[in-house]
Amino acid sequence: MTSVLDPDTADLTLLQDRQVAVLGFDALAAAHALNLRDSGVDVRVGTSPDSRGAARAEMEGLTVVTPEEAVEHCDIVLVPVQPGQHDEEDLAEVQRLLDEHTQPGDLVVVTTGEPVRTGVLTVAEGVDLAMLRAVGDGDRVREEYLDGRGCPALVAVARDGSGAAWATLTAYAAAMGALRSGAIVTTLAHEARAARYAEAHVYRPLWASVEAAFDTLVASGVEEEVAYLAVVHELKTRVDQVHAAGLATQYGPEGRPGEGPGAGATSRRAAQRSAHPIEHVGRRVRAMMSWIR
Repeated sequence: MTSVLDPDTADLTLLQDRQVAVLGFDALAAAHALNLRDSGVDVRVGTSPDSRGAARAEMEGLTVVTPEEAVEHCDIVLVPVQPGQHDEEDLAEVQRLLDEHTQPGDLVVVTTGEPVRTGVLTVAEGVDLAMLRAVGDGDRVREEYLDGRGCPALVAVARDGSGAAWATLTAYAAAMGALRSGAIVTTLAHEARAARYAEAHVYRPLWASVEAAFDTLVASGVEEEVAYLAVVHELKTRVDQVHAAGLATQYGPEGRPGEGPGAGATSRRAAQRSAHPIEHVGRRVRAMMSWIR
């Protein structure tokens, strides 16, 4: 049974005497830094003072220091990494900072479990390790917060040396606005496994099919523009519909492709009974996303 963090247990006072280092200032890091700051948390952005990110952060009124200073002076460190997009060279520098400047009782928060799974990112004995992966990109996370809502998130604790990692992570999720929509409890291993499996068995095969279909259509004499519209533009339209309302919007009540028009359920109730579990889960997850309600 899936569990979510209880918003009533969030105690933001747990963050009052703590300082958060946000490493970098891309869209995801900016969303964390700004949402936390607006929730009353003391935030330092750790980035090169000469970078564009530093200039943007300073324009937002945030304190900007070097990554070294940020990790040295803060006891919560956010390492913002997009799934499948981490640079091992950059993470090697982050690892050095964590090794040299974190202490027992500190908390390191990652935004995906993959670097931890592969051993690229580790924490020392006594240092807590948690994950908060927002369901939405950085711009969405910020926009939802400013609109008084929030992006749901996946949350997990991998190391709890202090005994307070879950309480601190719950407060962090509340400050991010995630508890306004819901924070789904998982593990770093499950999040990383799901991301890897989807990449290997959904996204790569799908793109290979798109390219193959385009090549076949063009080779048969179909104009390139017509082929592109059929296999890319139409795909985007259909994926948007599935994202907003489920697979059944494309493939009938059961949400299953490849069946003839007479194979569908004869009533809404029958359709609900026979629908693939992904349809039921999709309805629950979409209910947490205010921007597609």
